[in-house]
Amino acid sequence: MIKIESKINYSYATIKVTQSRIDKGLIAIPVSLVQWFPDHKTTIKVFLDESAVLHNKSYSPYTSSTRECRIGGMAEWYKENKLKDGDEIVVQLIDKKHFIYRLVPEQKFLLKTQELQSSLDKAESENEASEKIITLANWADLEKKKVVLGEYHRLIKSTPIKERRYTNKYSNRVKEDVPPNIRVLLGELYQGHCQVCDFWFLKKDNKPYFEIHHINPAQGHHPINLVVVCGNCHNQFEFANVRNEFTANSWLTTVSFNNKPYLVNQIFLKTRWEESFKQLYI
Repeated sequence: MIKIESKINYSYATIKVTQSRIDKGLIAIPVSLVQWFPDHKTTIKVFLDESAVLHNKSYSPYTSSTRECRIGGMAEWYKENKLKDGDEIVVQLIDKKHFIYRLVPEQKFLLKTQELQSSLDKAESENEASEKIITLANWADLEKKKVVLGEYHRLIKSTPIKERRYTNKYSNRVKEDVPPNIRVLLGELYQGHCQVCDFWFLKKDNKPYFEIHHINPAQGHHPINLVVVCGNCHNQFEFANVRNEFTANSWLTTVSFNNKPYLVNQIFLKTRWEESFKQLYI
């Protein structure tokens, strides 16, 4: 089955195991996933758990006698992971052309994903945060842009709205900077384009330049309080006569600088998350 609403904020496919299959060392492929597998008897290649080593496993398609597609030779793996009746296995299609897959017990998959998400949240630099996103994308078997959207959505749901802390910098007491993980996610989402005027440019290192404005300077780094802006719009937020308009759930939609209105590009308001998640494995 495809799990869309999950605690890790990503869709993934699972196969439920039964005691009879455990006893026989087989994995029965459900009808919903048959299109991922060969239509003939062959050997497929499988990554098990977090291993980077490919294992050859026998595969049998649906027949009138078995009435199911099967992966064989799984008895030892079942035993190592202490799987029992009713447990679920996450299955990933890595390469359909060469019949390469990954199998991970669901609880192990969830735990590893949450560990990677936590390490992304704790990244101490933008380079580290970018590397964590790539690692997470590889583990979840998703495109990078889908992981960026998923992580942004996770932060929207999980980040508390609180006061912005102060830090000592160069002997001065200043408001803390936006954490690296949030800055990288916003940079990836908007590709450096100002959410207000759409201006952008590349720096000498070929990366887009952008700044991040806190709509309420006293509040923290919840995505609802942050806007990607160019230097000009950032200064207008600070020094011009500003009037903001918000949705009922507090997303900034329009800003006026000295009575000149601009529509604010909010990806969250344009993206139907449920539909996005349904497409992750199609």
